[in-house]
Amino acid sequence: MMELERKFRIIKDGERVFGEGPCMLLEKVDECGSLNKAAQELNMSYSKAWSIIHRAEVKLKIKLLETKIGGEEGGGSYLTYEAKSLIKAYRDFCKEADEVIGELFKKYFIDE
Repeated sequence: MMELERKFRIIKDGERVFGEGPCMLLEKVDECGSLNKAAQELNMSYSKAWSIIHRAEVKLKIKLLETKIGGEEGGGSYLTYEAKSLIKAYRDFCKEADEVIGELFKKYFIDE
């Protein structure tokens, strides 16, 4: 059976700044409440996770994470409104694009 594999990435100034990986990282931060915990769950170093987020923030010119310094309750990271909007837009785009691309794939490559 033939299948189609796709990857959607947002490129700015010739650099990849957002796609499936950064989106998953932000979703994990939202779930865990911490960039460090999210990085651990995704088996990546904190410095790599921070670099991914920082590069996206700089290139997209939006703040993706708010951080809270430790204390009695501990610190953490929280998604900004812009981050939540970006995730939703990316997921909605991918879903719609997958439907259209799936139909085109059937049209050109699958004999019915």
